[in-house]
Amino acid sequence: MSQPSSRLLPLAGLQGAIATFGGFLAYFIVRGGDVHALFGFTAAILSAATGASVLACALGPRLRLGGRQLGRLGFMLPGLAMVAGGASDMVLALSYGSFVGLTWSARHLLEMSVLSDHERDAYAARSNALSVASAIAATALAALLLAKTGDDLRTLASLYGVLCIAGGLSFGRLLPDTAPVAIVDPLGVVRQKRFAACLPLLFLESGLCGVTQAVDAAGAAMALHSASGFGWAATVAGLAGGAALFATRRARAVDNRARWLGGACAAMAAAFLLLGASAWLPGLYLAAIVLRSAAAPFLTASEQVLNQRTLDMHGTLPDRILAREVVLWSLRMLSLGGFWLAAQHMSPQQVLVAGALLMATAALLEFATGRMLLRRDGREARAM
Repeated sequence: MSQPSSRLLPLAGLQGAIATFGGFLAYFIVRGGDVHALFGFTAAILSAATGASVLACALGPRLRLGGRQLGRLGFMLPGLAMVAGGASDMVLALSYGSFVGLTWSARHLLEMSVLSDHERDAYAARSNALSVASAIAATALAALLLAKTGDDLRTLASLYGVLCIAGGLSFGRLLPDTAPVAIVDPLGVVRQKRFAACLPLLFLESGLCGVTQAVDAAGAAMALHSASGFGWAATVAGLAGGAALFATRRARAVDNRARWLGGACAAMAAAFLLLGASAWLPGLYLAAIVLRSAAAPFLTASEQVLNQRTLDMHGTLPDRILAREVVLWSLRMLSLGGFWLAAQHMSPQQVLVAGALLMATAALLEFATGRMLLRRDGREARAM
């Protein structure tokens, strides 16, 4: 693998570590018994993520925000807000949302600029392995801190803020650079037939992420009794995912993309079914998150390759990234709002079961949709 692509790996690892903060935030919101409060909180995170991406693209030429600068900004600004902003739900939602939006915009920009198609599978495997290892370490550290502080959210937010700032200062300077982001014609990207063909996949793999968070938090709140307990359970699950990833670390290649996607989606669907069943048998919660963690790195790697393929179309790279993020925000808000309305008169147990069934179905549909796109890409490659 070329040196520039290897320089992207610290970004993936640090991003994986900080992303674990989202699970703790969701648990704190619903542990009082009001799972419905999570919907508005999730909407704020999603809107902050998209708003940060749009603002970065709009100000990119003026502030000269290339890939390196955008990556560092994605850690530094949220980190400062987490350290100085207190434990207000809205401050944490905006901080975490801006972290998600800015760091993923930077990753898309850098990966699409550096990686060729034949490098994507190997890079996806390596970056996901590093993300899993970093997430395990961050989760264990957070669980230990929560156990020592009596589940103090303010201290936890400061920990993640310090990690963001330290990583932005150290790892950020290692990133390769790109030309400043600049918006030209994002609507032209949306009007392409290739983009429209990707909408079902975008909805299934990412448009339902708000529902996923609600289901996860509801299951954790019913099965576990403390944020530190949630952290230790997530650490065990992460170790299982790391072991599974290590065992098959060299098995991914261009010619087996569909098989890896199918296996990961089947395991993910089974994990969601176990999560739904934990509404009656709480002990199944741990089995569900262990299986899901074991499947997640493979599904994420498959999705990463598919996402990069969906960005292989006409238009400047910033236009393609911005169009994708805004469309994803629309899909996420649509699915989250629809599920929120449907759940208004549901108990937390019913929310868990309905959401788990929905996500299990979505995982199977994602495989069917992704396989169709991979076959189309294969036909196009053979026709060249």
